[in-house]
Amino acid sequence: MFLEERHKRILNKLTAEGRVKVKDLAKEFNVTEDCIRKDLRELENNQKLKRVYGGAILQRTHQDLRTIDERKNINLDEKRKIARSALTFIQENDTVFLDTSTNTLEIAKELATANKKVTVVTNMLEIVFQLKAHPHIKIICIGGEFNHEVGAIVGTATESYIRSFTYDIAFIGACGVNKDSGYVSTISLVDGTTKKTIIECANRSYLVIEKEKFNYDAFYKFARLEEITGIITEDEVILEP
Repeated sequence: MFLEERHKRILNKLTAEGRVKVKDLAKEFNVTEDCIRKDLRELENNQKLKRVYGGAILQRTHQDLRTIDERKNINLDEKRKIARSALTFIQENDTVFLDTSTNTLEIAKELATANKKVTVVTNMLEIVFQLKAHPHIKIICIGGEFNHEVGAIVGTATESYIRSFTYDIAFIGACGVNKDSGYVSTISLVDGTTKKTIIECANRSYLVIEKEKFNYDAFYKFARLEEITGIITEDEVILEP
């Protein structure tokens, strides 16, 4: 096997599994462990991965801040799959919090055409506009100050309003999920503290993210994985213990 092909297969395995071990790679490729360590060292030098004891993990990156409008049509097929999966967790007469996220916007679109009578609480104006023509859905728009950077109503007054209710289920967007550290993150502090409040007030809370978010870290860590009920991606639902 050529060196370039082995590197490519190591990176493919790392993308699929999130972590690789020197011992396993040496056995799989029928080479020495020293050879694999040299491969990992070279890949790390090229910023493709990060070496850890006994193997390597993905080289995590930080997301750039983009507006809601810029993100709406990115990974749209994946977001629609996430929304359809999320809909199966919503029961008749549930009070549902839809956080600020392009994934939750897709959930709102699914609810608009579904035959479920629910109450939707949200701090995202696009979700209100999406649902306003559907009388089977009661809409509560959280009050407070509109933040142009986040594209939603967030902040201290908003958090106080959120605490006035208990939610059967909440769907939360995120910019990054780090399985190794156990932290969930977003770019903006004010958005993160609002998300944290939503999770605290919900009986069940699900992260709704494309699986690529497992490769990212963002500025503000707003929750630990054990604080949420599960994670819904385009491929699977991961239930946290």
